[in-house]
Amino acid sequence: MKLKIRRSNNEDLNKIYELHIKCFNLGDQWYKNYIIQYLKTSFVIENDETQELFGVLLQGPIIAFNSDEEFEPINKNGHIFKEQKLYLKPIQGIAMLCIHPDFRNKGLASKLIELHLKENKNELICLQTRKSNPAFNLYKKYGYEHIITIKEKYYSPTEDSYFMILSN
Repeated sequence: MKLKIRRSNNEDLNKIYELHIKCFNLGDQWYKNYIIQYLKTSFVIENDETQELFGVLLQGPIIAFNSDEEFEPINKNGHIFKEQKLYLKPIQGIAMLCIHPDFRNKGLASKLIELHLKENKNELICLQTRKSNPAFNLYKKYGYEHIITIKEKYYSPTEDSYFMILSN
């Protein structure tokens, strides 16, 4: 099987949504509207013959928070982020990264992150992840710094979120 990475497009919406459900065991129809806003700037990994998707990285502008009451910084960079109100400005970031469970630990997430970093050179970039996400260590490997913890951000199960930044 030959895999290829390509830019996502509008025709990928349902496949990305299905992959999201497979990866995170969550499915809300409203999430399709979230995916749509990132389709033109994102990447997918697909089987070159069948066009089945095995990975996706949604990227684009993210507004971190609506209010500084939503989070508490955990370090100096988190305090700077809060003081300068960077959380109210759109920041390029990873909105979602998921790899089909059967294709994890094969370097596919790294390939997508490297494309993201290449496209966003010389920018402050961000992401948010579950505290328990095994990819947390992968993000740290690429230089992302955990600056803020958001209590009980996620549900099913309820869990804290780590907000991470990288000055690329």
